[in-house]
Amino acid sequence: MDLDVAQVRAFVVTAEHRHFGRAAQALFLTQQALSKRIRKLEDALSVPLFLRTPRSVELTADGERFLPHARELVRVADAAVAAMGADDRPLRLDLVDHRLAPMSLLRRLAAHEPGLRIDRVAGRGFANAIDPLLSGELDAAFGRVSGCGRPLPDELEHRPVRLEPLVALLAPEHPLAVQDVIRLDELRADGIWLPGLGGPAEWLSYLRELCEEFGLPIDDSGVSYDLRHTLEQTRYGKRRVTLAGADMELAPDLNLKVLPFEPSPLFPWSLVWRRGKASPALRRLLALAGRTSRDEDWCAYDPEHAWLPAGDVSLATAARTTR
Repeated sequence: MDLDVAQVRAFVVTAEHRHFGRAAQALFLTQQALSKRIRKLEDALSVPLFLRTPRSVELTADGERFLPHARELVRVADAAVAAMGADDRPLRLDLVDHRLAPMSLLRRLAAHEPGLRIDRVAGRGFANAIDPLLSGELDAAFGRVSGCGRPLPDELEHRPVRLEPLVALLAPEHPLAVQDVIRLDELRADGIWLPGLGGPAEWLSYLRELCEEFGLPIDDSGVSYDLRHTLEQTRYGKRRVTLAGADMELAPDLNLKVLPFEPSPLFPWSLVWRRGKASPALRRLLALAGRTSRDEDWCAYDPEHAWLPAGDVSLATAARTTR
């Protein structure tokens, strides 16, 4: 009989936690995916391994007998991978763009684990990371998994780690700058200024859905050579409102007014990796990201005061149910 190490690992972690939700969280899986792995392992062994009740998860007698051998199997498998050097090299991680939220998130993860070794790639859009993930050129990538112009392949897994609020940027002299918050419907006359209207497909599709939902025009007039140029024009040019992610590093010397929107548009960032190809180092990164996301409430979502595209609402639900 050939045993699937991923299924055995799912059993071991569930046995240690005695809770499917916490085990799924530790493995960076959905509870459905975790249950499926354990069912397949039970089918392969032809015995039930857990007694499931509404309040608890306990090992059967067969599960108790299997547990020490399962732990040893996982230990040997991890040692074999480490011996081949997979745990020695830095992880190859696509950040989309070094100016965006994933770079900020990575810094915060490194604060929790200073030994985190990452080779950062800026692929200029999650769609550009899909094929390198499938081929093994990348270990993981940040991105919005919907709206990138193609379905996410079945070979890839993903987990939401951040729902990033978008904020308004405007000059202190702008009439709306005296407010504590900007209602999105207040921009229906002048719209949102985004010169050139460029960027990854998943960002443009998000922006189109946002503007269609709230009846906002997009002012794409003018030219911007980089983020600094856009911010300078926002500060000293025609009075207009642009937007940015709350996690982005902006130019403090420009003294731009930064205000939240009502409702607050949230941009969903997921970590994506190849199914069944998580090295020990990648598993540590995924576990660290999941733990930090929960502890720092990176996926806070109040549907009464926040907005997500319809296709992304399930990500917020997934983030809450795996807490």
